Amino acid sequence: LLTMPYQDRRGRTCGFLDIEEKEKSGKFLRRYLILDKVAGLLEYYMDNPLNLPDGTAPVCQINLSYIQNVFDARKQRPKIEFCFAILANSRHYFMQANDENDMDGWVDSINNASKITVPKKNLQRVAEQEDDAERMPGGYRAEIVGGMVVKTPIEMSDSDSDAENGKSRVSPMTRRKQALGLKPVKTGFCVKQGAVVKNWKRRYFVLDHEGLSYYKSNTDTDPIKVISLPDILHVKPYTGDLPRDNLFEVITTNRTFLVQADSPEEMQEWIQAINDTVNSFRRECPIQRKGSIPEARRRPRHTSPDSRQTLPRHLLGTQV
Repeated sequence: LLTMPYQDRRGRTCGFLDIEEKEKSGKFLRRYLILDKVAGLLEYYMDNPLNLPDGTAPVCQINLSYIQNVFDARKQRPKIEFCFAILANSRHYFMQANDENDMDGWVDSINNASKITVPKKNLQRVAEQEDDAERMPGGYRAEIVGGMVVKTPIEMSDSDSDAENGKSRVSPMTRRKQALGLKPVKTGFCVKQGAVVKNWKRRYFVLDHEGLSYYKSNTDTDPIKVISLPDILHVKPYTGDLPRDNLFEVITTNRTFLVQADSPEEMQEWIQAINDTVNSFRRECPIQRKGSIPEARRRPRHTSPDSRQTLPRHLLGTQV
């Protein structure tokens, strides 16, 4: 009898589990998991990829560097046998194993694969970096790169392939939003395609009443880019040839952004939230069409009493 999880020929940990794809739904679906330590990914498919068409994309991918903890979750879900949970991207992924040994095997494998260790010879360098960071004016941002803690002053621009014309991050906008206490409509991690280099990167998205922003991580205070609400024309599911599930398009005046959600439900929530927010903005702040002249600024061709009656009320009686 084949034990679960098992190692495939490429050294990846594989096996079937029941997964709650939509958090707090209570609905668990049978999925095939692949833990690829070399690629740094935990992903799951509708079935064993060997049984699926070539190039079939996974239902979901979790970057191992985003996993904070994996634990026995039977206290949180007492009605689900052999239940464990993965905490990643500020979300719990609840999974049901086949038996006790299967659950312990997955918990240990994922925890070990997602561990970040720093060699002892580098501990002194890390300490020196921390001392230097404390002296950095304006604070710093901490990241794990190659098993090392790297701290960067937040004043430094963090470029992305989508950054236009080398513009730096918009700290003043962030400070203004914080001062006004603007609350986001929706937040969460998605994967987006780059503008120049067509690679895919996981970004933290924030939708509020001024626009759709995305960040390098959920701990960053300033966005890589802000797509303002007036620039968004439409948001809809992607219907092209790219073999990616849960993909949707944010169509703007200058470009179309391709964004991949973690699940079909999450994709629909993003589409609905963005379209609703844009429509609400248009109702409250009508956009003047290009080339048109606001009524208050128009001058009549004649100054007869009859023609003056067609002016707006606040201009009646004024000299033309």
